[in-house]
Amino acid sequence: MSLPPGSLTADLVETVLALAGNAGLSPHRPDGAINGFQREGDLLLLDHRELVAGLAAGTIATNLWNSEGVDIWLATDPETSAVVLSLDSCWTWRSPVPEAEPYRRLHGGLTELWVAVAERTGALFGRVEDEWSLEQVYPSLTKPVSDAPPPPGRRPERMGWWTYVTAELYRRMPPLPPGIDATVRRTASGAAVIALLDDPAAVDPLAFERFHLHHGTQTRLAGIDPPGGSRR
Repeated sequence: MSLPPGSLTADLVETVLALAGNAGLSPHRPDGAINGFQREGDLLLLDHRELVAGLAAGTIATNLWNSEGVDIWLATDPETSAVVLSLDSCWTWRSPVPEAEPYRRLHGGLTELWVAVAERTGALFGRVEDEWSLEQVYPSLTKPVSDAPPPPGRRPERMGWWTYVTAELYRRMPPLPPGIDATVRRTASGAAVIALLDDPAAVDPLAFERFHLHHGTQTRLAGIDPPGGSRR
């Protein structure tokens, strides 16, 4: 998620870790140690103070663990004021079957944590994404890796399966094109969480591609160029 410029401080990291703790996640792995992964890939064992300092500086990433030993990747980027939570695909399901219920609960808890972090940190914009789905639309995007919020009065060039936008951005954002089956939940701050999917176990990368093809076409027909200009 994208935070206000310059907001990635040690206090903000402490807030994120506290919210994660409220959601049942801890930086302490099952044996009690704390992982710190440097950008070069080297693994360090950290204490809490070193963890907070490293995340605030963007020099390390870490794992958050739940009581069942599932690990969530937590990384930061001070340059873009971004906080990233990632779940490895080994914990996911891609079929809407009853056996996927533990994954649904895990995904739901992480999505609520994502919203809570966005609300408490004043995030401007964020997405819940699926790597396979993103690969379907990646070649057509002007800024594939950018998490910057859309300019006021424009739709995001790229939506996630779930997308968070502030109250002001949502108020000025044009409606999604007709025929898009999306639900919108408003948060306590008035921000909007736009969901393209009800069941995280029913992710369909090709449906995601079709949505973005339709979304982009309707954006251009409406005369609202995506950020970076119209692509023809």
